[in-house]
Amino acid sequence: MDIVISSPGSPGTSFTDNVKDQIITFFDALCEHEDFDSAGDLRQYLEEKYGFKQSYTRNILAFLQNCGIVNYQNLEVFENDKFFTNIGKAYVDILKCIKTMSGQEDVDEVVLAKLQSIEKIIYFQCLVLMMKNKDCNYAQDFFDVLRFVDCYGSINLTEYLLIQYEREHCEGDYITEMADIVNQYRRKEMEINVNTKTKNDEKGATKSVNSFPYVNGNFSKAGVFVKDDFGRFLFNMNRYAEIQSAIREVSAIWQNSVQ
Repeated sequence: MDIVISSPGSPGTSFTDNVKDQIITFFDALCEHEDFDSAGDLRQYLEEKYGFKQSYTRNILAFLQNCGIVNYQNLEVFENDKFFTNIGKAYVDILKCIKTMSGQEDVDEVVLAKLQSIEKIIYFQCLVLMMKNKDCNYAQDFFDVLRFVDCYGSINLTEYLLIQYEREHCEGDYITEMADIVNQYRRKEMEINVNTKTKNDEKGATKSVNSFPYVNGNFSKAGVFVKDDFGRFLFNMNRYAEIQSAIREVSAIWQNSVQ
């Protein structure tokens, strides 16, 4: 089976250690400064005081907005203390606790592990909020991967790219309707040869787009995906109830949008 797909883009931003530190910096700047006039005013301040390029902070803030960490769109009046949402403030609190605990000479590993576990729970809830956001251009991609693993137990790169193909060519519930193809592929009765449409990089050269590492990387960092010895990603069964609840919540949003 030969397929040609256009792999969806991704923001390229995730909750790396560097981004986590910057989230704390953003929060502290808002606490220490009088109300800014706008998000643009905040970005300018961050550039002048901390050297963060405005184009860079614009991308990070857009990602945080999609994940429900901050909310700065459609505000009549910009208020610093309302910039971070409740879940955003909780995330900052846990990040600060982890940073403080990690900096101690005698680290209590049990306490640190509990804090990191809480961070992963918040991380996943942020991804759930992102998947509920129909205006986020990569929300459906994340949700399709979650649904696929729920239906078929695991996922690899080829199956991820197959999802993109079926999404473009199937009008129905492509995740469940692709069962025959998935089963034939897994039984090695069918080969799936994938070609991706390309786009130009900054120097004008063509490059293929593959956002699979970005998607599975975020789910893995949130602790809901684990990788097996064959390079396939599957659910962390310790988080199974939480994952199922998320699928139900996001499904309700997307089903309502279709009706």
